[in-house]
Amino acid sequence: EVLLNATTRRNEHGKVIGVVGIGQDITGRIAQEREYAKLIDTANAPIFGVDTQGRVNVWNKCARKLVGYTPDEVMGKNLVKEFITDAFKAEVQAVLDQALHGEETANFEFPLMTKAGIRLEVLLNATTRRDEQGIVIGMVGIGQDITGRLAQEREYTRLIDTANAPIFGVDTQGCVNVWNKCAMRLIGYSTEEVMGRSLVQEFITDDFKTAVQAVLDQALAGDETDNFEFPLITKGGARIEVLLNATTRRDEQGNVIGVVGIGQDITARLAQEREYSKLIDTANAPIFGVDTDGRVNVWNICARKLVGYSTAEVMGHSLVQEFITQDYQASVQAVLDQALAGVETANFEFPLITKAGARIEVLLNATTRRNEHGKVIGVVGIGQDITGRIAQEREYAKLIDTANAPIFGVDTQGRVNVWNKCARKLVGYTPDEVMGKNLVKEFITDAFKAEVQAVLDQALHGEETANFEFPLMTKAGIRLEVLLNATTRRDEQGIVIGMVGIGQD
Repeated sequence: EVLLNATTRRNEHGKVIGVVGIGQDITGRIAQEREYAKLIDTANAPIFGVDTQGRVNVWNKCARKLVGYTPDEVMGKNLVKEFITDAFKAEVQAVLDQALHGEETANFEFPLMTKAGIRLEVLLNATTRRDEQGIVIGMVGIGQDITGRLAQEREYTRLIDTANAPIFGVDTQGCVNVWNKCAMRLIGYSTEEVMGRSLVQEFITDDFKTAVQAVLDQALAGDETDNFEFPLITKGGARIEVLLNATTRRDEQGNVIGVVGIGQDITARLAQEREYSKLIDTANAPIFGVDTDGRVNVWNICARKLVGYSTAEVMGHSLVQEFITQDYQASVQAVLDQALAGVETANFEFPLITKAGARIEVLLNATTRRNEHGKVIGVVGIGQDITGRIAQEREYAKLIDTANAPIFGVDTQGRVNVWNKCARKLVGYTPDEVMGKNLVKEFITDAFKAEVQAVLDQALHGEETANFEFPLMTKAGIRLEVLLNATTRRDEQGIVIGMVGIGQD
């Protein structure tokens, strides 16, 4: 393919004597142009072009499919006058005029009406078209059908606006550009009152301005923040506590364009937590807590009084390693580990060493501590100082063991669990020989089994018996006559745990 410039050739008198042709081999260029034309026509984006008069001269297959008009129906026709809605004619014409003056436009949104009368939303990049001499010969527009995307964006906008959580957004300058209905109701400001204003400077308390600005700056740098607590001042002057998730907002190219914050009003929850903290701190039982690493994070007033360590002396320290006697470290650690695994423990006895070095006995209920999502975050232990009670129990046990009357006891199953020295001397059996064995079945004569069992059963139902006579066989085979007072035995909650019998030979 040759491009020819044909020039008249004349002699010195000006007489035409021939023609001189200056050619240019344009075979490659035409092949390239055909390739470009093919690429444009088969591109999966709608591409159209206009000449300097605004008449259509490019209309690819994707444009045909999208808009419905064939090339014959559009070629040579004025794009703006015949295919653009009246509301957008001026704006689209301005974009074309700018491109025809060498000023190109990117990401211009405008509507196109299809042949079937459907409105499409198109995102346009308008590029100046020039010939080989650089002269502007028209404009080529590469479009993108964003009808579905805009519909989705509108749906997202509607969801954000009607969400039952306060949602706000700021641009890269920190100025509010999203403010949903819940935010309006919660804080009292209308959209018009906040849009375009600095969130931090105008709506955050002075003591939190720096911290909130830091969260926004991190999100603008792509570093998002979860569960950040900060106060907002309502239009009415009330202070509300907000739990915030700050998310980076990006455009379709991935460029950061702002921050969206999804909040939660935790004012009431914090008030309740403070109330719980107050109740815990002022409770008349020692209460402590540890985190998942076993470090103390709760230590109430009663615990301080009982053990002698101040909050500052225990917070962050390992409960087991620093405050539990070595002989109990393994068992206490096991209780904490079980609670951290969700298995709670009731009535666990262990010793604590006070700051003064005294040993106190504690009865512990270990409860798993969880956050609002149900995740285990530690253990809370509610204790009871049973040092005095244990001392008293030991004293009672000593009195029972050394009493000059035979005393025995059984549990609710009738198995022996008390057998004092006088009973040993009288009957001849050692504690090892009787403990855990059934009193009636193994030590009462057959003739009295039913009667003695009836006395035990009555005592286990709270009906005590005085001066009941029955025989006991000694280890040596001698029959003893015993006068028995059967007393119900109860724990500290009043639950029957057995029977104690005080006898007389």
